[in-house]
Amino acid sequence: MTGWHVDDEALRRYVERIDSVAEGASVEQHVVACTRCRTRVNAAAGAAGLAVVDFAAVWDRTRDAVEVPRPSVFERLLRAAGLPAHEARMVGVASAFRGVWLIGVAAVLAFAALAAKIGDAGGLWFFLAVAPVAPCLLVALSYDWRVDPALEPEMVTPYPALRLVLLRTIAVLALALPAVLLLGLVVPGQASFVWLLPAVGFVAVVLAASTWVSPLNAATTVSAAWLMAVWLLVRRTYSPSVVLEPRIQAAFLVLAVGSFWIFLVRERHLSQLRPWS
Repeated sequence: MTGWHVDDEALRRYVERIDSVAEGASVEQHVVACTRCRTRVNAAAGAAGLAVVDFAAVWDRTRDAVEVPRPSVFERLLRAAGLPAHEARMVGVASAFRGVWLIGVAAVLAFAALAAKIGDAGGLWFFLAVAPVAPCLLVALSYDWRVDPALEPEMVTPYPALRLVLLRTIAVLALALPAVLLLGLVVPGQASFVWLLPAVGFVAVVLAASTWVSPLNAATTVSAAWLMAVWLLVRRTYSPSVVLEPRIQAAFLVLAVGSFWIFLVRERHLSQLRPWS
């Protein structure tokens, strides 16, 4: 090499791959940083009758492979459903859609459904204790900044926080509700669907409460309150069918509607999800 550039003979050996390992590594390191010698590589390759390399295209492909992650299966499903690519990415990267979370929730629900299938009233109560709180916990995980590192770059953009939260909530419910319904098919009696209104109500409460506190704190509090209520009903030997009573179902419906209305009224307070600003 002369004058800080690769000489013609070294370049010929490089493109014909007959140079030594050390020489080839030295040439390659120089070519990466030198536009002039990169151009001469193609000229040397053409003179030797070898294929010409489009370095710009190679670099673009390499950069995309390194910097642009492959879309997940869930992200591709969101795109197929008509969601724009950028919004599908913002929803799909949420922690709640990672395999470990989904597998864990599915395992707990499956265990609860099995307990209800082979057990007595206690097994049914166990299913009713777990099924309504699973969706609200997943919703909280989908937009709580402490467990979702992808939320920080999203929330500092001009993208509306309300739309982001609603998109992730809808996506969570689209995954969680059918899964719990399918597991509920093995549960005897009417317990397979009595949890639906409580679940919707709890999700709405978490959304509303997240305008004051973090979503995960809200979901944890709601879950603890529901488990305490179930425990008290079991202690007083109530039947699981008590949840089916019209006044109880109506109360959960009012809870869902009222909480969602509060969430929409206070949506500007979602800025508190940006603790780093």
